[in-house]
Amino acid sequence: MEIMRLKKDRINYLTNSHLPNIDYLIKEVEEIPLYETGKGVALGNQTSQAFGLIYLYEFNHYMKEVLHLKYFINYMDDFVILHHDKNYLKKSLVLIKEKLNEDLKLELNIKKTKINSIKNGIDFLGYRFYLKDNKIILKLRNRTKKNFKRKVKSVKKLYDYNIITEKEFKKSISSYKGLLKWGTCNGLYYRVVGDK
Repeated sequence: MEIMRLKKDRINYLTNSHLPNIDYLIKEVEEIPLYETGKGVALGNQTSQAFGLIYLYEFNHYMKEVLHLKYFINYMDDFVILHHDKNYLKKSLVLIKEKLNEDLKLELNIKKTKINSIKNGIDFLGYRFYLKDNKIILKLRNRTKKNFKRKVKSVKKLYDYNIITEKEFKKSISSYKGLLKWGTCNGLYYRVVGDK
């Protein structure tokens, strides 16, 4: 069972480390629940986040320690690599695909995987990052805007027909509120949602 192996690997790592609060950290790993085969964990669930961190732990070290990709940025399974040598990135991409496939049984999303110049901007976590005059500019991706507007519209109908409360309305779109407070999109939330 993959989760058992991951838990065992993490406990071995913690046991051999010199981190403070080892007993507490090991107890946390031991308490990660096991799920039935074929059953998933909700994406927003904290357990899902913990699994993501544990599952990709070795891969993250591989990226920095074996491939020497100093500017490797990731959140869960989304990642960006910055490097000055395009050929090195091409070679690394082949090794990354192999590592993910052989060790983790994962595949890169071919549509989202590309090597391009930072001048063109980088799509990451719902934003488009640009470098302009040595400053990083964040712009909300158009698809993220559309998804947000669609979500608000559908939840607003439920609220208008008294199927959900105002508290449930706010809760269902709260993740977008956090996302929209950054970059050039701070006012979008209030333009679309109003003062609910």
